Amino acid sequence: MAARRILIIGDSLFAETLAGMLARAGDVSVVGTISSPEAALPLLEQTRPDAVIVAGIGDDPALGLGRLLAAFPDLPVICADLNADSVQVVTSHRVDARPSDLLAAIAALPTRR
Repeated sequence: MAARRILIIGDSLFAETLAGMLARAGDVSVVGTISSPEAALPLLEQTRPDAVIVAGIGDDPALGLGRLLAAFPDLPVICADLNADSVQVVTSHRVDARPSDLLAAIAALPTRR
């Protein structure tokens, strides 16, 4: 299988570390890093990555992704942050969900104090 081509969006030490880690993985090829979703648009045209990883670019990285997803609606976008123990996958496509998915998400909610 060919290596997955990944573009990283972020200008932090976390983004640099993530790029280095992925570059050492045998099945991933980092095609570039760029500071913001807006600046990424021309690079996306040139490199045609399989996915984008948004690495720690603020409180809600999904806010700046509108133009990117409008231009590349089938591009998977993974939002990662050092302060979270999960990643968020953003897509412009409808994702079918079953009632059991909603129930599982509710069951996984932390207990409020």
